[in-house]
Amino acid sequence: MQAAAELTPGAPGAAAAARRAVAGRGLLLVAPALLFVVVLFLVPFLAVARISVAGPAVPGSRTFFDLSVLAPGNLPALAADPLFRSVLGVTLRLGLVTTVVCMAVAVPFAAYVHRARGWWKTVLVAAIILPKLVNLLVLLYGVLLILGNRGFLNQGLQGLGLVDRPLPLFGNLFAVVFTEVLVVLPYPLLVLLAAFSAADARQFDAARSLGAGPVRAYLETVIRPAWPAAGGAALITAVWGFGAFVGPLVLGNPPYYTVAVEVYTRALERLEWVDAAGWALLGVLAFGAVVALPALVVRRRRS
Repeated sequence: MQAAAELTPGAPGAAAAARRAVAGRGLLLVAPALLFVVVLFLVPFLAVARISVAGPAVPGSRTFFDLSVLAPGNLPALAADPLFRSVLGVTLRLGLVTTVVCMAVAVPFAAYVHRARGWWKTVLVAAIILPKLVNLLVLLYGVLLILGNRGFLNQGLQGLGLVDRPLPLFGNLFAVVFTEVLVVLPYPLLVLLAAFSAADARQFDAARSLGAGPVRAYLETVIRPAWPAAGGAALITAVWGFGAFVGPLVLGNPPYYTVAVEVYTRALERLEWVDAAGWALLGVLAFGAVVALPALVVRRRRS
């Protein structure tokens, strides 16, 4: 009788016990992901932060830095470095341009794929996924074949008599953005396609029956409810854009090198680990601030 009473909805403490049980199961479910983040992100991030304020290596030491010496002036000096500010500006501009271009292409294309039917939709989805199944170096070589001075595009334009000399399509911001869009675009496309597919088709039919045109009905019943997913897609795109490495390194030139390229150069070519750690830390903090700012603005407007 007592056990039965404890299980009844009105029993004292039953609701609290149920909440604790649900919270415990939720913690167990999130524990693997939390452990993954702590081990593979938080611990290395803290290690990089510590190295960034380390002193120079002692002569004869086998390491590239001295953790026994704290040099807090490393980061302010780096933040005031004109080279760092210039590279950070290039990286932020590249990330923002990549995000805008990707989202401008992803929203209408995902809507088109969502409206497609049959085998044609299968072909379109396969075309979205295929670039991620190709080795990145092979993809970059394909971009070289398209944008190079003897690439397909310049050869075609010269063959048609539209230009007399090859257009400068390689080694500039256009080439870097073009490459980053090819690499990143599948991610926002898949996120948006999943969001559009979750829309209730009956709402579209209801809007049409109430007199809305097909475009207005689609915008109100499919596109507008997917705006939160579009924000997530833009966030993913921005993170990839700010972390651009291979595109600027292979298809760009030094004026378009990003923070990631400079970190690689300092850490693995010059063996300047303290400097590289400082670049990485300040870059992550700057990118985090840029990514978090829109979310804070939206939250403040809602409140």
